Amino acid sequence: MSYELIFWRQTTMMSQSSKSIYDCLKAGQPVDGLGELPIEEFLSRVIDNFDGAQRQMQGSKESVIWHSPNGEDSFEVNWSNWHVRVDCHHVQLTDMNRLVEIAALFGCPPYDPKTGERFRLPR
Repeated sequence: MSYELIFWRQTTMMSQSSKSIYDCLKAGQPVDGLGELPIEEFLSRVIDNFDGAQRQMQGSKESVIWHSPNGEDSFEVNWSNWHVRVDCHHVQLTDMNRLVEIAALFGCPPYDPKTGERFRLPR
C-alpha cells in the first residue's frame, strides 16, 4: 500500500484551503503565507532516525530514500524550501508516526491528500 504525506508550515492565517495549497506545492507553484523550512536540518533528522536512509540523486533531482531491514517497507522524501513530501510504500504506522513527529519539530503538521485533511500539531 502506498501513502503520501505532505508537510508545510503556515506563517500567517490563510484563506486558501489545504487542498489548494497541496495542489500548488505539487505543481511547484509558490504559496504566499508558507514559511521557509530548514530543509537540511529536517532531512538530517529523517536520516538520523531511519537507519539506512540516505540522500540519492535521481537524474537532476535529489531525494532521501529509506528501505526497512525487512526490505518490504520504504519511503522517498522530496522537498522544496517550503514543504516536504514523503511517499510511503507499505510503511508501518509507527514509522509514519516518527515522520510526523520529526515534522512537528519544525511546526509542520501533516496533510493527507487521500482524505483531504490537514491535521493539527499536538500542544
